[in-house]
Amino acid sequence: MAETYTSWELAGRFASTSASCCIADGLCLPLDFVKTRMQLQNEMLSSSAPRLGVVGMGSQILRTEGVLAFYSGFAAAMLRQATYGGLCFGSYPLIRDAISPTGDPKSTPLWARIAAGGSAGAVASAFANPTDVVKVRLQADGRLAAMGEQPRYRGTIDAIRRITREEGARAFYKGVGPNVQRATVVNGIGIASYDQSKQTVVAMIGEDESLLARFLAALVGGIATALVGCPFDVLKTRMMNQPVDRPLYTSAGQCALVIVRIEGPLALWKGLLPVYCRQAPFNVLNYLIMEQLTLALIGKSM
Repeated sequence: MAETYTSWELAGRFASTSASCCIADGLCLPLDFVKTRMQLQNEMLSSSAPRLGVVGMGSQILRTEGVLAFYSGFAAAMLRQATYGGLCFGSYPLIRDAISPTGDPKSTPLWARIAAGGSAGAVASAFANPTDVVKVRLQADGRLAAMGEQPRYRGTIDAIRRITREEGARAFYKGVGPNVQRATVVNGIGIASYDQSKQTVVAMIGEDESLLARFLAALVGGIATALVGCPFDVLKTRMMNQPVDRPLYTSAGQCALVIVRIEGPLALWKGLLPVYCRQAPFNVLNYLIMEQLTLALIGKSM
């Protein structure tokens, strides 16, 4: 029988997951910024075109835009994590317990964990897509300033106002398809990997809910998330950043075909290293903080 939750437990779980996601993302935002720039690098150019690596991209940004550039879109990123992160990680255990045939979180089969993670991620990403559009636009804007052009937006509020006025409310749902697809796959695999790995590690070392079990499980989840999520992340970034007056892509599928044809198949994994370099510490920080906050507030972990 699925576990029931009181209103306080639901509110406490959402508050815990939102807070942990915001803290972890705030600390990892520079890596997310480098990842976004690498995914937009050499857009619509041949795979033979010279490209910068992680260190080179980071150095160029620091040299041409300054250290504060790494925190472009900070407010939008926090708003995104407060909604997307809170809903996704907060609803996962509820969905998992509801569909699990065992009713016991510790013995839930892997398929139920994957289905719960994918469902939670899909709903949360669709709801939070507008904040993702604003964040990606602001992170991409620095390229214009570095080339001597005028950035499109002065900040988060200005971006929201101008996108609404110039492109309409529908613009906030650009890239929602690949975003939902990415979130479904990433969370279906990522959260399930963490949850399953934690139970495996606990069984191996015999320490229930230990920090070591959570740490190792978070690293495993980070690897799985980065590998399966990177192509969807590239498509999402390209779709969200394209200008309204001269769009480069008509759909996520067409975007993928264009990238593979012009830039090569490996272009779908552009930014894989910064994706993992960001995902690994994000997972560790997020899960450790989330589990501790949830235990402190409602006396239950994931």
